[in-house]
Amino acid sequence: MNVDVAVVGGGAAGVDAAVAVREQQPDSSVALISPDRSLRYRPWLVYLPAGAASATDMTMPLSEIAGRHEFALVHGQVRRVDPEASRLTVGPESAIVEYKQLILAPGAPADRERIPGAEKHAIFPCDADGAQELIDRLAELSEAAVLFVLTGERIGPGLEYAGWVARAARAKGRDGIRVTVVEHGDALDRQFGVRAAERILRQAATLGIESIRHARIEQVADGELLLAERSVHADLICVTSPLRGPDLGLPGRLLNSRGMLTVDPTLAAPTARNVFAAGDFSDVQGMDTELPKTWIMARLQAETAARNAVAALRGEPAAELDRRKVTRMSAISMPDVGGQTVFVRNRKPVVGGSWPLRLRYRMDAKYLARYRTSPGATRPGM
Repeated sequence: MNVDVAVVGGGAAGVDAAVAVREQQPDSSVALISPDRSLRYRPWLVYLPAGAASATDMTMPLSEIAGRHEFALVHGQVRRVDPEASRLTVGPESAIVEYKQLILAPGAPADRERIPGAEKHAIFPCDADGAQELIDRLAELSEAAVLFVLTGERIGPGLEYAGWVARAARAKGRDGIRVTVVEHGDALDRQFGVRAAERILRQAATLGIESIRHARIEQVADGELLLAERSVHADLICVTSPLRGPDLGLPGRLLNSRGMLTVDPTLAAPTARNVFAAGDFSDVQGMDTELPKTWIMARLQAETAARNAVAALRGEPAAELDRRKVTRMSAISMPDVGGQTVFVRNRKPVVGGSWPLRLRYRMDAKYLARYRTSPGATRPGM
């Protein structure tokens, strides 16, 4: 197969990028390569253990999206990216996809080895298989101490999982389910600011969630979390979530120490100018602020990567990420902790409660309407 633009990854960034290229350059040939057959709306994974949303509500077949937007869909895992030859090797059959421009948006799975013992003894619910494992384990237990470890590049989902698990346990009279969040170092303070972090945890406490602040996590063991100061008993330990780049067979010189693709503000690799990255797989250098690993940021990057891939096809100059928009969106946080939130801007609490989440739910509904072909839930509900 030979295409103008190849896009690797069937998640939010990959699908948005493929659609954007087709919209901006209708006569271009585009192929989306993904090991998954469906687009999964990952922000809703946190609702699954509470039964606040179903897997059907958050899953959209990639074949239907590809058909509507007229790009090719290649099902398979990318085994090797050869930037010098501008081609991909896909699947066990070693199918070859040649491209003029490449957008890499494969996401970033959990780094299960960063905390000693975590791979063996912890659940990583930010990955889809980990979310299902959490559901299954919770169903087996009438009493359980459940810990959510907040560490790494993306701690928001840990708070959200904790909130919805605690809310569901309370609603179902499962008083034996005890939920605790454990902050590694100053993870909460760095993301939300000290005042906002304290306010979020006070709000979480109304759902019965306990918290351990500023812990130094040393190891995950069988039935306990080992801190520098003490050990904490747990029947379930969930880690959310240090990330690593997936193995795409890229030259190591293009990657950072976590296996992410290093790119400049145009999202192009400095030594492979027809290779772009979007979403969690990108390590963007040269920006005024560190870009968070969020769904919104992934979509902003997909927009820029698609625009620049099209510009390259036309022989036009590339444009950088919109720094003003990136800065504005990076400054906002709104974790959905069991249906309650604190709206945080510039690491300061602005307003709390449930009503700010209406904005988030409207964004959910708009996104789902864009890609879903059959009716379904537009907001979580129990």
